[in-house]
Amino acid sequence: MNKKTITYKYPAHITWQTPSGKPLVFFAAPATEIDQWVGVPQRSRLDDEETIGFQRQENKTRIKEISSFYHDERNIVQNPLLAAPQSETSVKFTQLDGHSEFGTLEISSPDFSESSLLSLMSQVVERLETRVPELKEAPLDQDRLSSIMDRGRKEHGIDNGLDEDDDTTEENGNGSEDDAASVLLTDETHLIDFYTELKGRIKVLEALDPDQNPERILGFDRGAMISYLKPIMLVDGQHRLRGAVLAAEHRAEETDGVEYLLEAAEQGKDPNQAESEFIAQHARRLPVSLLMDPNPSEHVFQFVVVNQKATPMGKALLGTIVSTSLSKDELNPVAQRLKDAGIKLDDSQAIAYLTRADESPFKNCVQTGIMGPTGDRNTSLQWSVLKGLVGIFRELSGGKLYDQPTDWARVWAKHHLGESALVGGFETQEEKMAEWARQDGPWRDIFIRFYSNIRDIFGSDDPEASNAWGTTRSNLFNKISLTILAADYFEYLRVQKMTLNSVDDVDSTMASWLEGVNNAYFNRNWKVEKKDTPAVRKTWSRLWHNYRKNPESLPKEGSFNPVSGA
Repeated sequence: MNKKTITYKYPAHITWQTPSGKPLVFFAAPATEIDQWVGVPQRSRLDDEETIGFQRQENKTRIKEISSFYHDERNIVQNPLLAAPQSETSVKFTQLDGHSEFGTLEISSPDFSESSLLSLMSQVVERLETRVPELKEAPLDQDRLSSIMDRGRKEHGIDNGLDEDDDTTEENGNGSEDDAASVLLTDETHLIDFYTELKGRIKVLEALDPDQNPERILGFDRGAMISYLKPIMLVDGQHRLRGAVLAAEHRAEETDGVEYLLEAAEQGKDPNQAESEFIAQHARRLPVSLLMDPNPSEHVFQFVVVNQKATPMGKALLGTIVSTSLSKDELNPVAQRLKDAGIKLDDSQAIAYLTRADESPFKNCVQTGIMGPTGDRNTSLQWSVLKGLVGIFRELSGGKLYDQPTDWARVWAKHHLGESALVGGFETQEEKMAEWARQDGPWRDIFIRFYSNIRDIFGSDDPEASNAWGTTRSNLFNKISLTILAADYFEYLRVQKMTLNSVDDVDSTMASWLEGVNNAYFNRNWKVEKKDTPAVRKTWSRLWHNYRKNPESLPKEGSFNPVSGA
């Protein structure tokens, strides 16, 4: 067990939201210190077995983005990490004399540095049994235990010492219905399986030579076990915490960090200790809201409230706010910081322009995230769909017909963009792509002209028409059809070995692309209600592609619905 305990102390403020509710303690601490005493209960897989945490697995890209955001010391995050104690004895708030709401918070954390994996696993089992006493009496799955022990024999060369007889009773490998119900109604539905996996690995560890002290056994490692035993459980904010720690670690790799380490080496200090000291000195202090309730059910409840009940800011609204609330002069000073924070500002600005510009065929036809009497219609094109269409033309990526693997926009760019007079003043393909894809680069006029022509050729102003422009109820104005048309156009340009030297070239190439095509193609009852399914996407793609190449007769209306079998 852990004999040594480390105590952390912080000035804090305690408050009660309601007379009957548990208190909240607010304080701040260096991210690297928080990382020492907080556990993150991730719902992940160890050795392909699902653990009992409720946090999502770490998103490495998001952590890097937050780390970049934290790297700029001007950037401040106001919302605190949300946490709760794992036991009533792990935290203590001592009030200052004469100040009932101010005082000192003490967090007592075991020192796990010298604890063996066997000891850690045994402590996790004890904690689970404390949470759910029924686990001690519940019969374990003997087949699961036998499988774990067989693996232990094969992977660790154990010839004997593994006793497959468990100290629990077995009734056909399962407990009674009452026993099963008592387990399933506990805080975590997968608790019994996780508990069994731990018990099996403990048996394997006990059978190893006493001199062996592995860091990992059959996919379960020390780090994961320690996370369950730390005194504080992180309910929300794992990416903010990991991003802050990563930012501090990166600081040690910069000039001032290297100079500090060199000076420490000259003084005879241990390099690892010196690096830890530097990182600790430069770690950002993060605010923490600690709910003084050790009940795991409350922890899960709080997580659900934060992630499900709170209304998140959708991409459409975020893009609308960022792109339209600031003037260019106001936006410039923070533009790079927004990009460093993972907010794709250029995309937001480009899409916002297309939803508002008079010359854009998508004006007032796309969701902005703004609600109210003049807000979004549920038949408006989703912001994310327009973003995908923009990507085909701006990034020259994603131009795939749904029944084919080839990205025709990418292939066209590789072979023909370099020949275009629109990017003629640049040398390398990389420079040409960058010029093409500027926020207001050549792509935008090409994009607007292409979809304006599509609207004029195939669309209708009548919102009730099957080919209505501006409502996703139509056969034309929806993600599938608009994507198919763009992908097929780029395929035509590639096959015909055509480039685009001007916006007028869009008109001429589209005229040859659509030669013989009936303008009423989309103005019929296709008898499809649910459009965005894999079968419908592939069917529509195949029907259009084949018809456009040989437009002698329109496909039968019933053929657009693969479910009907017509």
